[in-house]
Amino acid sequence: MIRDTELPAGITTAQPWTTDTTPDYSWRHARLFEYHNSGPGAGVNSNRPQLTDAQAGDSTVDKYLAGTDGWNPLG
Repeated sequence: MIRDTELPAGITTAQPWTTDTTPDYSWRHARLFEYHNSGPGAGVNSNRPQLTDAQAGDSTVDKYLAGTDGWNPLG
């Protein structure tokens, strides 16, 4: 996931992700999503899957790192 990031012009708007050497490893099978990015390399289209606001609310640093033991990675 790439979120709240300023993307440079080197990230192509039309085709930001590339497929590995075999079709079996298409980027479309991965969990690649974007959210609230900016800059010349940012864009929204069918090749740029976006998180919804609800999904982004569930995808935060503390929720990713906290695990099931309640560890607070930010505290």
